[in-house]
Amino acid sequence: MNVTQRQLQAFLMVARLRHITRAAERLHISQAGLSAMLKDLERQLDCRLFDRTTRSVSITEAGERLIPAAARCILELQQAKEAIHNVSSRARSLLTVGTTPIIAASVMPEVIRAFMQKHPEVSLRVLDISREVIHERVAAGSLDVGFGAFFRPASGLERRCIAEFQLVCVCPRNRRARKGSPNQAWRWGDLDPKLLLSLPRNNPIQMLIDEQMHERGWGEGTRPEFENIQPMLAMVEAGAGVGILPSFIGPAARRHALSIHPLIEPDVKVSYFQISRKGRQLPPETLSVANALSDALNQGLYTPCTVGRETS
Repeated sequence: MNVTQRQLQAFLMVARLRHITRAAERLHISQAGLSAMLKDLERQLDCRLFDRTTRSVSITEAGERLIPAAARCILELQQAKEAIHNVSSRARSLLTVGTTPIIAASVMPEVIRAFMQKHPEVSLRVLDISREVIHERVAAGSLDVGFGAFFRPASGLERRCIAEFQLVCVCPRNRRARKGSPNQAWRWGDLDPKLLLSLPRNNPIQMLIDEQMHERGWGEGTRPEFENIQPMLAMVEAGAGVGILPSFIGPAARRHALSIHPLIEPDVKVSYFQISRKGRQLPPETLSVANALSDALNQGLYTPCTVGRETS
């Protein structure tokens, strides 16, 4: 049996109006189409629902028994449709993103403010988690998008470069690694390797730094190592050494007594990516988050962002 919602709606309309022509008008179909629909319903139920004459339509006992069941079926379908719509609407009104703790603390408050001004109907949920966890949750589908320095493409994920940042040297304002005014560019060769602090050796940013150190014959030694950028900045401010980091740490560094010097000869760039699961349809507001994040990261920094560059 293949009874449709439209057939049940047509049956209930005729049962209420007791008139084929008026029922067809209410349903915006032809009288012949309505009659054919009712005949097919009667054939499937193997009973006559109406007694028709040229002047009147009367409902049969079988038709009377069908009325409450048909009405209940239509009501339940409508309630299910509304429930599905509500779930879908709630899903569309929530955008979940992941960023590393340093960006979540120093940049995302401004991003959220700018985003909510533009999209007050959408809730933006930001999780401050490590790059590895961002990667895992985007792949699993629990995050809409993630943002970070994801250097290598990964199966099942799409990357979009939203910005590029120069490596900079961060040092205390009152105790610099070499002479020079704050924000003045320094050459790599002018640095004192004995003062350098380090991220974990398997960190992609640190790998770029180590490449430059090896080219200059600077040994790895026993440099103090920090799992995250935030404690490194605090240790630099305390005078424990200097750090080499991407210039996107500018907003965080401004909260400390630090000076920032772009490193040149060579200029070493770090790409900053938006990642999402392949095949996932992202909310259109995702672009607003990416643009607001890129603007906030680049505010007062040294290297302009490159938005929209696709990578494999």
